[in-house]
Amino acid sequence: MSIIFMPLFPHAEQLDVGVAYINQQVMDFDLSIKDAAYSYELAIEYLSENRFNANNFKSIRSELNLLFNWAWRVKQLSIAQIDRVQLRKFVDFCNQPPSELITHASYPFFIARKQDGTIEPNPKWRPFVLRDAASYVRKTSTLKAQLSLLSGFFLFLSDMEYCDKNPAAVLLRRLNVNNTHVIESSDDEKALSELQWQSVWKQVNHLADSQPEKHQRTRLLFAMLYLLYPRVSEIAARPGYTPMMSSFIRHRSGHWVFKIPRSKGGKSRMIPCPDELIRCLSQYRRYLGLSDLPLPNEQVPLFVRHKAGTHGREAGILNAQLGIESIRSIVRTVFDSTADVLEKTAPQEAYELRDFSVHSLRHTGITTSIAAGTPLQVVMKNAGHADLSTLSIYISTDIQQQAEATVPRIL
Repeated sequence: MSIIFMPLFPHAEQLDVGVAYINQQVMDFDLSIKDAAYSYELAIEYLSENRFNANNFKSIRSELNLLFNWAWRVKQLSIAQIDRVQLRKFVDFCNQPPSELITHASYPFFIARKQDGTIEPNPKWRPFVLRDAASYVRKTSTLKAQLSLLSGFFLFLSDMEYCDKNPAAVLLRRLNVNNTHVIESSDDEKALSELQWQSVWKQVNHLADSQPEKHQRTRLLFAMLYLLYPRVSEIAARPGYTPMMSSFIRHRSGHWVFKIPRSKGGKSRMIPCPDELIRCLSQYRRYLGLSDLPLPNEQVPLFVRHKAGTHGREAGILNAQLGIESIRSIVRTVFDSTADVLEKTAPQEAYELRDFSVHSLRHTGITTSIAAGTPLQVVMKNAGHADLSTLSIYISTDIQQQAEATVPRIL
């Protein structure tokens, strides 16, 4: 039986809008392969982070296209199921690909129909190119490059808590070659120290008080990332989801909760909001000229842009929700400015802070919450970890228990 691979990842300028036939294929795979759509969404997010370097983007896209096609079409595996053994089989497959996947010239992924410009898969495209040799042979350098690129992707998946292993990094180490750069997860602490967090929060408040037109939003953002420890994709605009002010809901128990309707693995959850967070929310809303607390079904973006978007589906629109890259940029700016302040008194803390990411705030919030005595089961519910059972429906007593176990931790 012949194997057919298809281009699954669009050009950089189409990442935000997608391609119709690809979207349909992903939906079809999602019916039979666990988390197919979610892993694809993460891959699109990873490609988006690399879209501004054309060479890197094309290389990463090619390797992800190979990996996803192989996992879904050949092995019927989810990306999370790929361990060292499975990735070794993938490498063997790429070293000796089926003849139907080999071509003698490079062809683009897509062609555009002349009638309406619709993008379609190029029927001449094949993932493996045999140029002058009699048989397909891969160089060691090609294998190293493939594993290095995939290692970066698995590291990203680990940061997003989609998987906890980096099989590409393991295989790359085992190649036993000299001067090979391996991308690996660090064994160092991912959470900010107490001094680092206190300094960051002090800087956030300084910015919010001195430049409210720019940083009232920043204060609410950092309060949410620390107190609720969501994944960045859960509070940012992404395909099929835009968080609104009405994501804050007064639960029938009387507690305010933040509702995340869809996340990792298609799960949803409600997270109780500490009083400190509600105060930050009210401050931000007052600055926007809104009532202190959101109304049901209020269609106001959670974090509105200060400048209109320049590309994508919301180009030219000002009153739109921030995307993942914008949130990361805000956090990066605050971390760097805080590190500048710490440079003279705590240079090591400043140095570490420059290496932290937005995801570090999630680790910090979880770590601090556990240290404060919050029951582990409650912390895991709030964090939305995948190894818990049903997360989508909480009865009143569940919210009550979660809320009463949550202690204010900002100051």
